[in-house]
Amino acid sequence: MTEALTPQLISAIYANQAGTVEALLRQGASPTAPDADGETPLYLAAVSGQLDIVRLLLEAGAAPDTESRGQPGSDGLPLCAAACWGHEEVVRALLAHGADPDLREDDGTSYTPLMWAATHGHHRTAQLLLEGQADPDAGHRDRTPLMAAAERGSVAVVRALLHHGATPQLTDAQGRTAWHIAHDASGKDIESELRRKAGVTQDARCEVRRSPRPEGTELVELTVHAPDGTHASEYHQETGHAAIVALLEQNTPD
Repeated sequence: MTEALTPQLISAIYANQAGTVEALLRQGASPTAPDADGETPLYLAAVSGQLDIVRLLLEAGAAPDTESRGQPGSDGLPLCAAACWGHEEVVRALLAHGADPDLREDDGTSYTPLMWAATHGHHRTAQLLLEGQADPDAGHRDRTPLMAAAERGSVAVVRALLHHGATPQLTDAQGRTAWHIAHDASGKDIESELRRKAGVTQDARCEVRRSPRPEGTELVELTVHAPDGTHASEYHQETGHAAIVALLEQNTPD
């Protein structure tokens, strides 16, 4: 009976039907059991930012650190998924139910939640993780969260990491610190850099959005649409590199 309810539970989560999820859990649906494709209920709710459903699953006994084994897009850890997309209230709920802020995806070989938050510039999410005792230097291979935030140009994330003890002297495989990474990007036109990264020319048809950040910088978002209109690729970066250089100079011991 319990196993038979799993597909219904997964479908209800995809449809964001909290009432149906609650009813299925009361009928005995497992809050943890994956479906036939390996997708876990909690991961699917977390990656979509479905706070009410996340709470229902956690209160029903879902294990916060169980890794989903679905196809790309439905695989990984719930806390990493929420951190990657900046679902801060979901992050808060998962931490409150004992999620490990330093657990890495892909069986311990990939990103931590903080690395995801830093890479995508989600400073409130990064702050929550750091307050939850996430290791500020736990990165991936030779890159730290501080380096990721410096490359993105996210002043707020850099400031939060430094406040919680991130080590600015650490270097990557090329011997660069976060300061070097931010310095290399300082003064460059971010839209042009995003177009270069996307492999499109200045006259290509792209959508560019600019939005102000609280630090006085901008978030620049570039959307490149496929010629047939079937999909789009997004690239984004902030313009805080010069401010980050100054911050790191102030916070790096001689």
